[in-house]
Amino acid sequence: MKLQSFQHYSHRLETAAHDAWITTRVKSALALGEPSLGLQIHVKTLAGTVFLSGRVNTHKQCEQAVALARTVPGVNEIDARELLTHVFTPGSIPTAPDAEESVERRSDKLDDQ
Repeated sequence: MKLQSFQHYSHRLETAAHDAWITTRVKSALALGEPSLGLQIHVKTLAGTVFLSGRVNTHKQCEQAVALARTVPGVNEIDARELLTHVFTPGSIPTAPDAEESVERRSDKLDDQ
């Protein structure tokens, strides 16, 4: 029984060390690819799945971060749902802060002409 427990503990330790190695490699890839991405994006790895979070300026930077993370050996999957842009949240449809107010402002401008 003790041997099985030791093997289980050893496997978990190996997985944690491998995840830490992947996290470090992804952070390095982001920093080397575009230095600002390395500062804006947080990276966590769990069983080979890389979780990217933080806020970037453009959707292109979000795509670039995912592409750079994919280049790291050992990455099984990438979860970038928590990686947000200033323009919109991935997976959502951007809307005006107050659509009714925007329409009224436009009609006022048209009336003045």
